[in-house]
Amino acid sequence: MNQFIKWTPLLLEVDNLNIALFALFVIACFFILCLYAFYVFWLVPSRPAISPYTKQPLRFGEDVKLSSAETIMRFLHYEVGGYDNKVFAMKKSMVCRDTGRIFQDCVNAMGRAQVDWTFLQKRCPGTWVSWGSLTDEQKQDILDSQGQVDGFQTEKSCPHPSPRAVTEEYIYIKPGPLYVDLKTKVLLGWKCVPGTIFEVLVVQRPGDKQLIKDSLAIVKKKPTTILLKDS
Repeated sequence: MNQFIKWTPLLLEVDNLNIALFALFVIACFFILCLYAFYVFWLVPSRPAISPYTKQPLRFGEDVKLSSAETIMRFLHYEVGGYDNKVFAMKKSMVCRDTGRIFQDCVNAMGRAQVDWTFLQKRCPGTWVSWGSLTDEQKQDILDSQGQVDGFQTEKSCPHPSPRAVTEEYIYIKPGPLYVDLKTKVLLGWKCVPGTIFEVLVVQRPGDKQLIKDSLAIVKKKPTTILLKDS
């Protein structure tokens, strides 16, 4: 018993030393991970985001002039309208230099942008096919469901169903391609913003046009201030 009491302080000292060493080890690992994260996300230059259409580098939406950004947001709010077409943050968007098409919500908190063909699904989930791949009967069925398709590209459209299969002949046409979900008859297509070189991707569901028209008529009677989203 006396011998156990004799060795107890030494055991406590060893335990405290081990705890201290383990704590230092954890702190060192955390510090190394922080340095690695800083190196990867801030010091290592990232590859520029590429337009799915032109395969050329995109530019950051925050570089768009404030006056143009205001015009874009007013167009969305007053002319397009609808729950699916709310104003968005330009600083989280990327812009195609050649076509003016704006890919929204593709810049993360670290300032890194990623744009690929999944942008259609992210904008509005669906099974999208090119307007040009539809038969005349299918097109008429969509028109009957939608009522109006003003501003969408219905004149020149790629005959290949897959959006990825768009050929160069149709890449630069303004406005950009129109896509359709044949099951839900929802439209997803580019529209030109009047007075600018830019295009926005607009969602239009069957029956939306009349509802939006009625709501916009009320909004225009009561002018409001459009605040640009900065986050």
